[in-house]
Amino acid sequence: MPISKPHSTLGANNKGSCSNLALYLEKENEDLDKLAVKAISISERQNLESRKQGFFSDSDTNISTIEVISSIDNNKRKLGANDAKYFAPTISFSENELDHIAYLATGQEDVSNVWELNVDQLNEFNRLIREYARKIMDNYALNFNRQDKGIKSGSDLVYFAKIEHFRKFKGTDKEVINGNKISGTYKKGLQSHVHIIVSRKDKTQKLKLSPTCNETLTKRTIGDNNYQVGFDRVKWIDLNEKTFDEHFKYKRPELEKFKNQNILKNGSPQEKFELNTRLKNHVLIKEQENTIVKKLNRIKR
Repeated sequence: MPISKPHSTLGANNKGSCSNLALYLEKENEDLDKLAVKAISISERQNLESRKQGFFSDSDTNISTIEVISSIDNNKRKLGANDAKYFAPTISFSENELDHIAYLATGQEDVSNVWELNVDQLNEFNRLIREYARKIMDNYALNFNRQDKGIKSGSDLVYFAKIEHFRKFKGTDKEVINGNKISGTYKKGLQSHVHIIVSRKDKTQKLKLSPTCNETLTKRTIGDNNYQVGFDRVKWIDLNEKTFDEHFKYKRPELEKFKNQNILKNGSPQEKFELNTRLKNHVLIKEQENTIVKKLNRIKR
């Protein structure tokens, strides 16, 4: 399932400027610049330059870091000094999901990393991820249940996102602790994911929107106005998975489904037993179907 986390800060202090976070998200471009300096030909340098990622919004691409900082930092009307000014959701994908997107972008199976993609293939790969990220932010907006106040899609928010294609081992990773990997080295395989910076206030700067609010679908009344507050994180993750499957026509295995993973992690012993029984029966049915298909294929020959 796509792992969608509505982080509050991503390690930065979100009560002030987003500049540290935005500049931190330039790290892959900086690594590409270092490689470009060592390039032995103009074409190699151009290839590296073309792989650099800019920020994107609900409608634009290749947005500069300066514009991102300015837009987020200036969208904070009536927020106090100790109020969160922005949030930093992330979207991560499973290995199977990234393989599926890579296949859609290239028509090739078993793409092992983005360096195997030529510039056109990489652009298409990025385009597909951008499209999905924008749908994620539509879901994000709707999940606040403030449609009556004009929050109907990602276009009603102030947000910027950036795709990253690499992950590095950290000192807290098991592989590093066990001595099998060195902190700071790159992880193998497709590692593409999306970082998002989204303002606490909507575009009109009238509404405060917090994805880390502990209230879920709570009804409030101020004067003669009734409204709901809260952000259902489980609902958001589940909806993002359904959006992925519909948008990319992905046939998700039962074990990969968020609702089943959630039961295996947080369910009662009875729920886990019933799910495991259902999954085993599902596997048996699939095996029987495959056997029938193989027999039919032999008869046709």
